[in-house]
Amino acid sequence: MNRILLVLAAAAALWTASCGGGGSVAIPPPPVGGFTTASLKGQFAFVTNGEVIDTNGTETPLARTGSFIADGNGNITSGVEDVVAPGVSPNLDITITGGSYTINADGRGTLALNVTSAGVPSTINFGIVLTSVNNGLLMDETSTSSQASTGSGNFFPQDTAAFTNPVLPTTATYVFDFAGFDASSFPASLVGEFTAGNGAITSGFEDTNDNFSLSSGSIPSTTLTADPADTASLTTFGRGVTTIAGETYVFYIVDSNRVRFISSGGAMFAGDAVIQDNTIPTTASSIDSGFAYVVAGSSSVGVGLTRVGRFTANGASLTNIQVDTNNGGTFTSTTGATTASIALDSANPGRGTISISGNGLSIPLTFVFYLSSAKQGVIQETTMSAGIPIAVADGTLAEQSGSPFSSSNIKGTYVVNWSGQSIQNSFADEEDLAGQVKASSLNLTGAADIFQFTAGAAQTNVVTSGSIAVSGDGAGSSGSTTRNTMQIKVTSSSSTTVNFVVYFVNPQLAFFANNQGSTRVVVGVLKAQQMP
Repeated sequence: MNRILLVLAAAAALWTASCGGGGSVAIPPPPVGGFTTASLKGQFAFVTNGEVIDTNGTETPLARTGSFIADGNGNITSGVEDVVAPGVSPNLDITITGGSYTINADGRGTLALNVTSAGVPSTINFGIVLTSVNNGLLMDETSTSSQASTGSGNFFPQDTAAFTNPVLPTTATYVFDFAGFDASSFPASLVGEFTAGNGAITSGFEDTNDNFSLSSGSIPSTTLTADPADTASLTTFGRGVTTIAGETYVFYIVDSNRVRFISSGGAMFAGDAVIQDNTIPTTASSIDSGFAYVVAGSSSVGVGLTRVGRFTANGASLTNIQVDTNNGGTFTSTTGATTASIALDSANPGRGTISISGNGLSIPLTFVFYLSSAKQGVIQETTMSAGIPIAVADGTLAEQSGSPFSSSNIKGTYVVNWSGQSIQNSFADEEDLAGQVKASSLNLTGAADIFQFTAGAAQTNVVTSGSIAVSGDGAGSSGSTTRNTMQIKVTSSSSTTVNFVVYFVNPQLAFFANNQGSTRVVVGVLKAQQMP
């Protein structure tokens, strides 16, 4: 099964599908901006999800989560990471002995982490793009004689004052989304919420889709503690261990509002738990806003699946509904619905369900969501056909604001990241891209890194160009049925153009998914970059 945003099978590269022949390599202009090496200084919690391939061509899903310390002068002084793959023993508590990094003026750069596992030293290489000072995107670009790995992720600064024992001393509710594979290497998605404080999870509720089997139920009480095998890592790196609903995890405290998790018992789950504030609606009648959403994962026919869209919620009723689906390279659009509704779960504040049916949908689309605020949450698809789920997919739900969207407010610099699969000759290769573009009059110019296994190594500093076409405001207030679209062209010694549908959450953030048929299944984000 293919898991978009996390892991995908591989065989062909983006560059083998490019248009145009060989020739000189296109070089973008020198980077412009206010970032320097000093823009990355402090301690950071990171995560990437992707895939590793060894010298025998064997591909395995892979997730990394950890913490590193940057000195502001291009050096990594220390850190730790945990690496897991489904169905095999995890590689836990790996020491980061040092490393280095570079930052260009536009926020793009490199990061190298030197690690030692079982006495064997190696280096993990990443491309990075700063979204602001001390925040950014990561793309695994490791390629050595023994293995290659790729994957997308991010890093956040850690608040070392939050590295307390007991863990999370103030009681609060956290919303989580953990996605990946179970211990048998089947796709799985876990979304829910738990209440934690004073070193313990006291209650919670979880919705699980494990290999196209849905279940939900309460989360038993448990502890959040230091790792008995490395107690010092809690106060040094915010690292500890716990068990949630029978699954063991390593966690990294980002701050009092966010905790990163990675499974440690044979499955491969990774994700964040984010604090839930007191603005969440308690009744459906109090919901009155437009929302954009994106989910990605696997379909029941064993291919990658993405859905991106939007709706307007007026109490329990949904209007101005748009859904765009890419199922293994087959793209379809749906506009409107004969029946659509939203409902809240009174027993579990913030939890709710969505149902959309009619207007060309062969079966109703259904979802469960958990709100971390009135404006944002996590969402999991629960659509069923003949009593069997058709997807294992999850993602983000976010309130739309700031419309009408146009060249007057979609402007400035943005970081761009997509992840998914490039499908060529009936094979699928994971495709990760991270870069920076400048938007002016809805035209895009910039540079990016892109990596697939068959390319042998990351294509770095690739010329990136394109355009956005805004058709309607994207918020549905005018009842518009048209889509916003985006076109991105990447050029090195050859080039390719990828076409997308794009949904703006606000002028600073957009979700997108490709709509060009059978050649790829990718989803991504366009996020405004905050220059120093």
